[in-house]
Amino acid sequence: MTRGSRIFAVAMVLAYSLIALEATAEEREFNESAYRWQPELSKSGPVLVTVSLKTQTAAVYRNGIKIGSCEVSSGKPGHETPSGVFYILNKDADHHSKTYGNASMPYSERLTWDGVALHAGSLPGHPSSHGCIHLPYAFSKKLFGVTHKGTTVVVSKDSPDVHVSGNHSWSFRAGGKTDFIWKPEASAGGPVSLLFSKKAQKLYVIRNGVVIGECVAKTNLFSKRVKGTSAFVFAGWKVDGKKGEARSSWIQVSGNKGHHSDTLDEWFEVDTRFQHLLQGMITPGTNLVVTSEPVTDRSRSEMGFSLLQGQKEEKAIQGGGKG
Repeated sequence: MTRGSRIFAVAMVLAYSLIALEATAEEREFNESAYRWQPELSKSGPVLVTVSLKTQTAAVYRNGIKIGSCEVSSGKPGHETPSGVFYILNKDADHHSKTYGNASMPYSERLTWDGVALHAGSLPGHPSSHGCIHLPYAFSKKLFGVTHKGTTVVVSKDSPDVHVSGNHSWSFRAGGKTDFIWKPEASAGGPVSLLFSKKAQKLYVIRNGVVIGECVAKTNLFSKRVKGTSAFVFAGWKVDGKKGEARSSWIQVSGNKGHHSDTLDEWFEVDTRFQHLLQGMITPGTNLVVTSEPVTDRSRSEMGFSLLQGQKEEKAIQGGGKG
């Protein structure tokens, strides 16, 4: 075999290998073995989506019970998917990207206005996207049917799994009179999130990505957890069997495994007037992030970990998508 023939043969082998890899990726996207879906395990309650970038897997919890899981493909080197606590900003079952040549992104659920989304896509077994999180096609369709605008999505990169635990309680105590901000007209509707910063000693109320309230607050959580970030989703109210009192029930997501070993019974102390305003805002699905870090426009709990993104206007980047 001549040198030219050998080069041609190697080139053909590489070409066929690439074709085979692409075919495998496409096959996994449409292969039922790439996901599990058991909605009958929990038929109602707030939905939470978790994504592990390390294991390239996702899971869906409803009322704290896992009802689905699947393989994913996240952002490739140079286009890494950001980790953090997000909520779904909008949904489009037939989305096409203006950034990538009208590429189809079925059952797209946007996490950031600069284009990161959950959607059906190829699954080669490793990070391959431009920042989005690719899901099996059938799974993406089923997920689309149980989520809504405001559903919490936790993306983790520093641990092999995203830890979830339920029945935690947070209460709001009446504190001393202090100045606070309350501007609900700044964002008339949308998902509500709460963010407490130990560094700032403030509790922020965020609706649809806009801060509508803030107040000086105290909590006893950091007497047990010196630093870090924990995220919770409000599941509803439960009656205490011993006292007959209604107690708030929260599902904890993210945080290291040790943070899930004990059931929390914690509190925030805020101005009584702010307390009354706040309690009218908390509904099932509301998320709470408690962090030892300072709060900025792009708050970080660790390098690359985003808190409550999505503050740009949709019209600014409408129709985009990282793919």
